[in-house]
Amino acid sequence: MEYRIYRESDFRVSNWTGGKTRQLAIFPENASYLERNFLWRLSSATCEKEESQFTRLPDFDRVLLVLEGSVVLAHQDERVARLGELEQDRFDGAFSTKSFGRITDYNLMVAKGNQGFLDVVVPGQESRPVRLENYPDHEHRSVCFFCRDGFATVTVNGETVMVSADQQMVINSSNHEPLNISVMGEGHLIMAQIFYDYHPEELGPVVIPREKVSFDDFRTCVYLANVQFRGAKFIFRKLKNQWFDEELSGAIQKLERIYLPFLIWFFGLGGVAAIGVDSFSGIMWIVALLSWTAIDIFLISPLLYLIFVPKPVRKHIKDIHHLTPYEERVRERQLQENPRLDKLMKKYKNMSRISADDEEEGDTP
Repeated sequence: MEYRIYRESDFRVSNWTGGKTRQLAIFPENASYLERNFLWRLSSATCEKEESQFTRLPDFDRVLLVLEGSVVLAHQDERVARLGELEQDRFDGAFSTKSFGRITDYNLMVAKGNQGFLDVVVPGQESRPVRLENYPDHEHRSVCFFCRDGFATVTVNGETVMVSADQQMVINSSNHEPLNISVMGEGHLIMAQIFYDYHPEELGPVVIPREKVSFDDFRTCVYLANVQFRGAKFIFRKLKNQWFDEELSGAIQKLERIYLPFLIWFFGLGGVAAIGVDSFSGIMWIVALLSWTAIDIFLISPLLYLIFVPKPVRKHIKDIHHLTPYEERVRERQLQENPRLDKLMKKYKNMSRISADDEEEGDTP
């Protein structure tokens, strides 16, 4: 069991179409709301407009609890819910949902297949245990307390901590680990109970610890430096069964985007020509040019790659038949992308926009 108190300085604030959102806690902690690679997320948002459209989240179930104000939630073609202060509504993130009313709310988002609940707890002057749900089919659970107002002391397995107004406490534990929680104080606590299965390989990239540079890294970079051309898969057949992970492919794209390997080879070729213009003749030119090309292929370019790519390099080259679920999703997305077409379409859109502006200004008949 472990716990943490999140304070104002820990919250991540962002804007949405209806107001502002404070991310109070997210699991895993390195997950990103924008990438939708989290198992659960706690947040508090303001609806500053009388009418707001919620973002669709088809892979998540949601619970919204009103902290201040009142609201009507209209789930299109499903149902409608009127909520007052400290009342809540559970709904599918895939719903097309509109809110009517200005409120401050508390949100729980849970990835489908897992379970999440919100309750309002009013602590008293004497310590009393909180009722914990039981979902033994899940491996992990998180019990969280957000102090809306007042203060509370939370005792977890004999250890007592203070939770003040606008602070978020998160307790993570194995679902099969004994957990005894009691609270006392004054004000209102919002308690979240979340039951989930956590498999890191399904949510994000495999973390590969950095290691010191080795000769195997250089040898792998010789290979990498010489397969970055169209049609390489027809010559190097093992490429068909290989996938470079995001970190490695990102480093390669960064290097190739500025044509650095080509420029070094080209200027080196110019240097050879400058040296040999007065001294080379016939076959000496061929030998000199081939020698420089060989040096570039087997030494200069690999060393350049060695500087940019993550080490150990070989661990970032994956067999497509043994990818994690996350890696499979990334590879599928990459296969559907067409950078050249995207660049062309972007250029076309820019040209269309310029033409439209010219027409508006009367520059065309």
